[in-house]
Amino acid sequence: MDQQFHIGQITRFFDLPASTLRYWDEIGILTPHKNHTNSYREYTVSDLMTISDIIFYKNLGISLQQIGAMEQAEPEEHTRLLCGKIEELERQQQEIAQRIQKLHNHLAAIETLGKLRQSPFSPAKIDTDCIVSFDLNEIDKLRQYMENPYLYSRVQHSDSLAIEHRGLTVPRVQRSAIPSDQILWERSADSRYVACLVQESVPDDYRSNLPELLSHIQKSHRTGTIISRFLLHAAENGVVYDFYQTFVEILD
Repeated sequence: MDQQFHIGQITRFFDLPASTLRYWDEIGILTPHKNHTNSYREYTVSDLMTISDIIFYKNLGISLQQIGAMEQAEPEEHTRLLCGKIEELERQQQEIAQRIQKLHNHLAAIETLGKLRQSPFSPAKIDTDCIVSFDLNEIDKLRQYMENPYLYSRVQHSDSLAIEHRGLTVPRVQRSAIPSDQILWERSADSRYVACLVQESVPDDYRSNLPELLSHIQKSHRTGTIISRFLLHAAENGVVYDFYQTFVEILD
C-alpha cells in the first residue's frame, strides 16, 4: 500500500495552508483519498507529485482552471497554452521595462537638480532640438507628457519674460511631420547657453526666481531665448516647488 500523508504533513512539506489544499480538492484538480472512518483526507506519493505540478504551473502564471484542463489536453493544446503565456509574460516584461525607465528618468531629474545647485550658470549644451506647442486638450501630446514629464518645456525671451509658451520637446527626426505653426523653437548649431535651476513656489502663485537668475546672468552677458524643462515637483524647507532646468541663451 502506498505511503499515506495527512493534511498537516502536506502543509508543512509545501508551505501551503490547509484551506488551499481543500479548495483544490473542491474544484477537482487534486483528489486525495478520504478515510471512511473519520473522513480525513489522506495523500499518497502520487498526490504529492500532483501538488508539485500544480505549484509548478501556478508559478508560471497558469490559472487553476487551465491547470485542471491540462490533464485531458493534447500536446498541441499544451503548446498553445504555454506559447500564449510566454506572449503574456513578454508583454508584462515590456511594461516593467517601461516602468523602470520612467523611474530612471525621475532619478536623472533629481540628479540634474543636484548638479544645477552645485554649479549654477555653467555653460551647457541644450538637450533638445525642437519644441512644439502643447495644450492639455491635445491627447496625443498629453500622453507623451505622461510618459516623460521632462518633455514639458517652456519658451520665453529675455526681453519679455511675462510671455511664455508651453510646449513639448520632440526629436529632430519628427520635425518634418509637424506643421510650422506648431514650432515654438528650434536649436541653432552655433547657439550658446548657460544652465540654472528655476524654482516656482506653488503656494505663492507659482512665483519664479527666474527674474533674479536672469538679472545675475545679464551682469556679464547679453541674453536671448530662455528654454525651461520640467524636472520635478517637490518640497524644500517645507515649501512646495516646481523645479526646472533652464537654459539661457548667451548672445555675446
